[in-house]
Amino acid sequence: MSDDDGLTPVLREYQAADANVAYLDREKAKRETDAAERTKAEQERAQKQAEEARGVVFTLEWFRDITPCTEADDFVQGLLCDGSSAVVYGSSNAGKTFWMTDLALHVAAGMTWNGKRVQQGGVIYCALEGSRRFRNRIAAWRKRHSAEDKTVMFAAIQIGINLLTADSNDTQILINTIKKAKAELAGPVRLVVIDTLARAMAGGNENASEDMGKVIKAMDFIRQETGACVLFIHHSGKDAALGMRGHTSLIGAIDTEIEVAESEDGARTAEVLKQRDLQKGEVFGFTLQQWHLGENQYGEPVTSCIVEQAATQTAGGPARGDASKAKREDPGHLRRAMEVLHRVIHAQGKPGPVGTPDTAICVAEDAWREKFYSDAMPGAEPAAKQKAFRRAADKLVASGIVGMSNGLVWAIWPESPP
Repeated sequence: MSDDDGLTPVLREYQAADANVAYLDREKAKRETDAAERTKAEQERAQKQAEEARGVVFTLEWFRDITPCTEADDFVQGLLCDGSSAVVYGSSNAGKTFWMTDLALHVAAGMTWNGKRVQQGGVIYCALEGSRRFRNRIAAWRKRHSAEDKTVMFAAIQIGINLLTADSNDTQILINTIKKAKAELAGPVRLVVIDTLARAMAGGNENASEDMGKVIKAMDFIRQETGACVLFIHHSGKDAALGMRGHTSLIGAIDTEIEVAESEDGARTAEVLKQRDLQKGEVFGFTLQQWHLGENQYGEPVTSCIVEQAATQTAGGPARGDASKAKREDPGHLRRAMEVLHRVIHAQGKPGPVGTPDTAICVAEDAWREKFYSDAMPGAEPAAKQKAFRRAADKLVASGIVGMSNGLVWAIWPESPP
């Protein structure tokens, strides 16, 4: 074999390598050109928007013209308001869907609920989980309340809906449907229930700020366009004591937060944990009673459950009613401690020193403690504040949710745990 023959494979390798480098250079240049063109287009679009906005101003309402609003907008007294947003959440089998369905049907029928004034209005219930069981719940409520001849302004949507973007087809179609229902009812649609949040963001990540932000944007768009209260039914996280599942931006965006839970002895409650403009702290006791609907083709009984109201504890007051006063451990301090920690981190957080995780954003434990005292337990006795914070902090650290070292703390889960 000649020297030329021995060099040929080597030359071919070099030629192939040169060709590959040239190809990569062309691709890099193309990407840089495309990026430059996109940047230029975005700049031109921003400039056009700025030119269109030039001379346009927001409407100002001066101090002397601001008058009180004395007309009530809470269609369920002290609980839900027109145009607001809410979440009802709980663990599986706690009874959250039964409880919310009962409340929604009372609104649709204009019936007093738990001793509270209810202003009748249309209800659109998006039943995205299990149409058969949902239909049986409605049938059981109708029989229990002898509502066959009553005017019940209630309608259901039983197909998939995706609210991941405010301008998606599903969001606009839902708005169109609500407006159509309003025209047919000749009255307002006061409540839109989306059961569940997870089903309404199929393919999205509940723990991602971007995806949750899209759902919040859709929620606000629906409220603004229809004037209805938009309420999500949602799930607790793996540790129910830490509240609802998903990104914490949802808690900040909603007006009303209600947790439905079942204690070890079977007592069920719905507790109002947050109210933006109303009083929080009410605890509604309830039971689930089996209701016979008929028989299937095999002669076996077909049943569902209806909600029976039990003891109700007013905010800061004693329980009323004849039902059991069994109590469950309040997980609120854990949840509030995490909310406070996230707020302090966003406001004051800095990268940690040597000895803390590389990605840790740290704050002083003292800053967390003082903010917990002021935000989570205003007005409480100092000893109670100290005890609650110490218990919450110790459990969060022991659970691997919060890190702590040398007077610094950081969230090991930067978002709400799944």
